[in-house]
Parts: sequence; structure tokens; C-alpha cells
Amino acid sequence: MAIFDLFGKKEGPMEGMLYTIQTELHPFRLYAHKNDYTELEVVLKNVYSSELLTSLVVIVPKGLGFDQSALSQQREVRIGQMKPGEEKHFKIPVWASQRTDKGRYVVRVYAISHYHDYGHVLNEARKELRLRVE
Repeated sequence: MAIFDLFGKKEGPMEGMLYTIQTELHPFRLYAHKNDYTELEVVLKNVYSSELLTSLVVIVPKGLGFDQSALSQQREVRIGQMKPGEEKHFKIPVWASQRTDKGRYVVRVYAISHYHDYGHVLNEARKELRLRVE
């Protein structure tokens, strides 16, 4: 390994699938203008042929959040190295508040592969799901 390999871009997966993302909501809907939450269950699997430094990012729109006040709209989980074929399970609460209106809200889930550290993004997989608020 040469000294310049530490600073250069890592050759890695640029095409094809790196992860599979499965998502479920329990319960599958929330009620408007009420402090309540649903659990977002995420199953992340590394389907690439080598280890990947991985993080999971979930983004919700305004009106929803990851705490009771619904002020934070982004949650990042730094997973670390995932071996080929390894699965990780996460349960993330998504909260509605008094100012959450009726409608369909888009929840975005990103699985990001990194190199060197979490500041350098190599590739990502994403999935969107709809959360109904009645």
C-alpha cells in the first residue's frame, strides 16, 4: 500500500446493488393533531461481495420528527463495517405532534457506503415510503 493510497479515491462498487432495504410501519398510520408515534422497522442487508463501512439515514418532512416535539427531521445511525450477507435490524420511532396536518408524508431511507471514514461517501441505496396521517 503506497502512501498516496490513503488520500486517493477508493476503487469500489460503482454500479449494481450494494444493499437491500426492507421497511415496515407499526402502526401503519398516525392521527393528525395528536402526539403519537409509529415505529419504522428497517432491515438492511449488505448484498455486495465485500465489507462496507455503512450508515443509515432516515429523513422525514416537517410535521413529523424523531422525538416527541417533532423538531428533528433527520436521524443517522452509524453502523460500522457490514460483512457480505450481514443483516441489521433497526426500530426508529417517528412522531407526530399537535401541528401535524392530515395527508401523506414521504419518509426517505438511505443506506450509505463510505470509505476511509464517514465523511467520504462511496455509494448509496435509497427507499421511499408513504406514511398516512388521518
